[in-house]
Amino acid sequence: MTISNRAVLSPSYDRAIKSAVVWQLVLGVLAALLLDGGQTARTMVWFVAAFWFVFAMIAVRRPFMPTAADLAIIKWGSLILLFSLAHR
Repeated sequence: MTISNRAVLSPSYDRAIKSAVVWQLVLGVLAALLLDGGQTARTMVWFVAAFWFVFAMIAVRRPFMPTAADLAIIKWGSLILLFSLAHR
């Protein structure tokens, strides 16, 4: 039995993923604190699910050589969610 040391994703994804997770946690806490009966929190859950679906599509297409646009979408996509929630 051999063990492979190959990475599943390029290390260049790391910074963008960490940024996205931090922003989603912050935005999720803020959405949960709103007194609107949980409507914004439920919407946030759907937007976050959509974001990670898009991330999965990007990662499957270019797992080892992401473009600058791919990394920007992953890094700043959570903030785009914020503006989407604000303008609904």
